[in-house]
Amino acid sequence: MATKAKLTAPDGADRTGEIELFAERIGLERAASGRYSILLTLGLYGGFMSGQLDPGAVVHEIEALEGARPPTRWKPPIQNKHPPLKGLWHKHYRQPGMSSLALNLQMALRRYGLPHLEAKVAEAQAAGEERYFEEDDIKRAVHDAVIGNYERRAADQAMTGEWLLYAQFEGQNYYLALATHDVTTHDDLRRQIDLLCCQEFPFLAELLQSA
Repeated sequence: MATKAKLTAPDGADRTGEIELFAERIGLERAASGRYSILLTLGLYGGFMSGQLDPGAVVHEIEALEGARPPTRWKPPIQNKHPPLKGLWHKHYRQPGMSSLALNLQMALRRYGLPHLEAKVAEAQAAGEERYFEEDDIKRAVHDAVIGNYERRAADQAMTGEWLLYAQFEGQNYYLALATHDVTTHDDLRRQIDLLCCQEFPFLAELLQSA
């Protein structure tokens, strides 16, 4: 973390050492020492403790952004164009669970369709014949919809997930927080960034004001 701060639990217990040790154990300190916020650390810690997040997936993306490992199959970094997060960047990371899988399969189906099934229909139309789908055609269609489209999306580095939010300053990345696609949460997140991250990284206030 960029600055030392006492992190106190609701019962008054000092959890600072526990949180710092957590950041070291998941590789966050090694990946971006001095360039990750308390807000991000607490988000990773809370997600891990609740079983809703794999911190390693986020650190994996940070390492890729830092050039410590090759780019991942998830979408490339995108700069936010609209308030309240305008001027910041986000990188998708792998979110565990069926909802993330379902979202990627749904988007892949819209993009790639069902190639085998579509080819069979086109073939029958070209021949001017009425044909029926057989059991093997159904199996191929299911494979296309799930395995095939997932692999196509991964190969295109188009996998989507939730966001790792960060800022760029003087050629370096500063990792700020976890975010979601849900724009109704972004005002709240911006307030947290103003309250915490702008204290840790003073350049942020000007960056966000000018964006």
